[in-house]
Amino acid sequence: MDVSEQRQILNFLYAVCSDRHEQYQNAREEANESHLKEMFGNGERESRKMMEEIRTLSQELNLEWEEQSTLSGDLHNLWIDFRSKLSGHDSKAILDALCCAEEANLEKYQQEWQNNQSGEDRVQALISHHRDELKHSLEKLKTLTQDEASHLKLKL
Repeated sequence: MDVSEQRQILNFLYAVCSDRHEQYQNAREEANESHLKEMFGNGERESRKMMEEIRTLSQELNLEWEEQSTLSGDLHNLWIDFRSKLSGHDSKAILDALCCAEEANLEKYQQEWQNNQSGEDRVQALISHHRDELKHSLEKLKTLTQDEASHLKLKL
């Protein structure tokens, strides 16, 4: 894999993490419960850390740098905002939208991991590490979503 392809992969993953940061930021701003605000704040910090790791590796590999976002990330951000406003800032709706966005983020990382099998070892290791973090975050979101659904049933 040549340098140009490595640069494209890292720039794309940076954009995914940037979108993810915004998704968590929007969710935190829309949430009413303090435990959700805290979790979403953790997601923001994790995303910034991932972005910094990508930026650092790009510099170590002497790759050109471009900051951008992805169209699908922009659409997920709009969807989270729209859905939370439509639902009156309902926790379950925010969690559902964020789960959907996180699944899309994980899918993008999985695709890049598969595409980079013959690429730079440090890039592959970073992709693997971030992919594992995304899986863990998605599991936590799904658990919270199920808990929130159970809580709503108890209220009824």
